[in-house]
Parts: sequence; C-alpha cells; structure tokens
Amino acid sequence: MACKSKIFKKALFLFLLVWAYPSYVMAVTPPLPSHPSQYVMDLAGVMPPDTRARLNAMLRDLENKTTAQVVVLTLISLEGEPIESFSHETAVKWGIGKKGKDNGVLLTVAVKDRKYRFEVGYGLESSLPDSLVGSIGRQYLVPRFRKGDFAGGIAAAVTEISSKIAAGPGAEVAPAHPGEEAPPKERGGSSQVGLIILILSFIAAPIIIIWLIARRIKKSGTGYAGGGYWYGGGGGWSSGGGDSGGFSGGGGDFGGGGSSGDW
Repeated sequence: MACKSKIFKKALFLFLLVWAYPSYVMAVTPPLPSHPSQYVMDLAGVMPPDTRARLNAMLRDLENKTTAQVVVLTLISLEGEPIESFSHETAVKWGIGKKGKDNGVLLTVAVKDRKYRFEVGYGLESSLPDSLVGSIGRQYLVPRFRKGDFAGGIAAAVTEISSKIAAGPGAEVAPAHPGEEAPPKERGGSSQVGLIILILSFIAAPIIIIWLIARRIKKSGTGYAGGGYWYGGGGGWSSGGGDSGGFSGGGGDFGGGGSSGDW
C-alpha cells in the first residue's frame, strides 16, 4: 500500500508540473530571464545585431561615465498583464541602477500589444520627469513603431534618454547612430526565427523536465530532491567580464515614475 501511495504521489507531482509549467512560462512571451545578460534584451527579435551592439556599447559607456544604467526590454506580448506593474516589478527585480543612487531606467516594448513604458528610478526623476519621457515616447517611438521601425525608434529614444542623463560636465556619451538599419524583410525574418524557437522550446520543455525527473528518480530511488533542481543551482547574472554588452545590476529602486504609451 505504501509503495502504491509513493507511485501515486510521484505521478501526481509530474502531472501538476506539466499542467502548471505552461501557465508560468507564458506569463509573458517570450519568458522573462531571471537577470539580464546585457543592456539590450531584445526577446521579441525586432532589432538587428548591429543596432543591438551599438546600443549596448553606448549604454555601457553611459554607465562607465555616469553610473546610471539604462536597459531595453522587448517582448512579443505581456499576455494581458498591465505594462505599468510588469515594468516596475521587472526593474526592481533586475536591480537596474546603483544601490543608493537609484539611477536606473527600463524601456519595455510589448510588440503585439502595441504598448511601451519608460520606468524611471528615484534618482533620475528630476532629470527625466514623467512629462519629458512622455514626450520622448511620442516623438521618437510612436512614429517609427507605426512604420514597423522598432530598431530605429528604440535607438533614437534611448539616445535621447542617455543625453539627458549625461548632460552634466565631463559626462558626454557618444550617441548610437542608427545608420543603415536592416531591411524590413530581414527584421521580420529575425522575429519569425525567434517565434519558431519559442514554440519549439515550449513544446520540448515539459518533455525534457519529465525525462530529467524520471532519470533522477531512477538513479536515487527517492524522487524529487528539491533545492532548485529545475534551475541547476546556477544562473546569476553576467558581470560583463568578457561580453562587450555585459550588464551587471546594481540594486537600484523604483517608485513608479515614468510614462506609458501605445501606437
């Protein structure tokens, strides 16, 4: 009887895991990483590599000269979650900006939802008041986003944000000139490839998890051992040591300052 009870509990655990896993990972599309590896997290695949590289270099330079951190996050969809609460929670979780200075900015773009938001840390609210970032969004993001030029809009808005942050003496930051962007067909292909990878990952993930659990049960004979098994005990964020776009969060805080919009 005890043996049957253990088997039933294991089967129930696997069922609940497979049932709950999709609802967790699909909270936003694609799933949000626990920490950003670079300043530009283009999860929606709407920016060509050269634009991402220029923005990463510019934002790294901005942090080196001012200690302020600006992060860009693109998603396909928020799956119904309000962009204001999502952006605030993400900015706090990622610790954008330096602790004590709270000088971080998060630009979130949800492509399918046609929404964006600037989340501004406490320490930058005087340099980037809500009215100003609202104007930057309407001037630089909306016109380009309506044309499908996400890379150009983001590059222009982030350059303007950076220039406002670096307005002090000796803190000038070289702008990231958008230059020749990839043609629309190439940008669309990048987005389609990202979507295909997401779908394949979504289908394969529960199968891989079940296989790993079954293998662990077979080897140990005791079932799930806890202790963050799914995540491998690793993770953590990049310190940027060998990555030209590496980002390391500084523990900044946010009070809800910023501006949202759509197009």
